[in-house]
Amino acid sequence: MADAVGRHARRLSPAFLPAAVAIGAATLALSAWWLAADALRGKPGLAAEIGVVRSELWLADGWSELPASPEAAEAAFTRALRLSPMDAGAWFGLASATGRFDWLKPTASRALKMSYYTGFNRSDLIGPRLILLAQVDTTRDVELVDLLRRQIRLILTRAPELKGAIGQAYRVADDANRRIIQQEFRDANQSIPQ
Repeated sequence: MADAVGRHARRLSPAFLPAAVAIGAATLALSAWWLAADALRGKPGLAAEIGVVRSELWLADGWSELPASPEAAEAAFTRALRLSPMDAGAWFGLASATGRFDWLKPTASRALKMSYYTGFNRSDLIGPRLILLAQVDTTRDVELVDLLRRQIRLILTRAPELKGAIGQAYRVADDANRRIIQQEFRDANQSIPQ
């Protein structure tokens, strides 16, 4: 056995050992970099800067920035979307950041629509997204009206545990959206939760 190992070792290229050491060092450095970003999750901005290619860190940074600086949050959500364009949570974050100023801006309504298109059934987004959608002026966008109707129907038929979100959405909705919500409840022969 020892002779077989010795024979194979003599046949290896002289470049094998330095290449193996370089690959091992690179793997160790990448692992340390990845873990450093994870260790800094309590500081989302710094974690995102260190883990620059990780969309979930930019998403966390965006949510942490949203209350204080919607512009910084918008930039973080945009970075997350460049890295992960099918992330419904990042699209919802972008809609939240840009929608605070003007729902007539194409960025806000497109971002909200993309959040629905990329993750219509994501249970963690259904409630907050419905509340945001109820506040939007849907009279100018038939697509948003359709999304509102479909989301309410989904909750009424498949996720009754989320009916409370409809009640919250109804309380913050404008008149046009209140009528839509009322109509959906009438069609379903149900009453709007308080």
